[in-house]
Amino acid sequence: MQKDWLPPPGARLGATFYVRQSQPWLSHYFGVDRLEATLSPGIGGVILWGGRIPAKAARVIARMRGLPRWFLEDGFLRSVGLGKENALPISIQIDDLGMPVKASTPSRLERLIAGSVDRDVALLGADIREALVREKLTKYNNLPHRAPKLEPTTRRRILLIDQVFGDVSVPMAGGSPGSFARMLDDALASGAQCVVRTHPDVMAGFRKGYLTEKAAQTPGVILMADAISVASILGVVDEVWTVSSQFGLDAMLRGIPVRCYAGPFYAGWGLTDDRLGERSKAMLSRRTARPNVDQLTAAAFSLYPVYRDTAGWNEIDVFQAIDKLVTERRQLDLD
Repeated sequence: MQKDWLPPPGARLGATFYVRQSQPWLSHYFGVDRLEATLSPGIGGVILWGGRIPAKAARVIARMRGLPRWFLEDGFLRSVGLGKENALPISIQIDDLGMPVKASTPSRLERLIAGSVDRDVALLGADIREALVREKLTKYNNLPHRAPKLEPTTRRRILLIDQVFGDVSVPMAGGSPGSFARMLDDALASGAQCVVRTHPDVMAGFRKGYLTEKAAQTPGVILMADAISVASILGVVDEVWTVSSQFGLDAMLRGIPVRCYAGPFYAGWGLTDDRLGERSKAMLSRRTARPNVDQLTAAAFSLYPVYRDTAGWNEIDVFQAIDKLVTERRQLDLD
């Protein structure tokens, strides 16, 4: 599929100083030697990374100058190592309409999902989903596959996903601290075994979570911060409840029921049990199509992102990206 919403190849594009300094590799995704300043004369548009202050400033400049702008984020299949450890991304998302994480406004990804109700798209998505599940891949793939340490139970096991406080995807998806509190209360009332997946930085006291502190003081709740892969965790749970984490998408790929307490891009299509707050219900009037999981998978992992081989920055497809990540994991002896 032609991604005709992308900037023209080789177009001169502006970006904030922060983006140009922190992500010097980004120019390769646009076929240029370098990105320029947002106030440079003659540029053909502005790119915005994420939703923090530099991106907001770039958006204001683009509007004042009457220039088109594109919203950028990491792809849902990014790398083996972490971005904060300077691992290069094998994919990024480039959106001319909005940010997929922002439930209140439409995005190009949302339109692609809505238009993906097609048999050929479903076949593509099925192949992608099978490969991702078989190879146990997710966004970041730096952790080993190993069974988590959980006490046996005959009860249904619900995995609740905590997120780091300050994660912009939470308010953008229409979530709040109250969303996490409601999620925990509902889980406790269900009679299931409640397992909270927390971030290691939260457990170590370096960061604050939305859920971990309260869960640690709640009898019967199990905190899990094991340094193991997403696939390993999903292999031992019956349901996944989340506010806006990609964990929900990873669970959907594996046929695990998902409950959402805000509006991530994969919610609202009839594929998740949506317990939305008022702030995330606006998306429901837009997400009226009813794709299946394979059609959504094709949109999220093939029709939407751009993949490049970080060794030489040649454009590749999702299946080549999967092969490269699998090879890198094996070289690092992570499997």
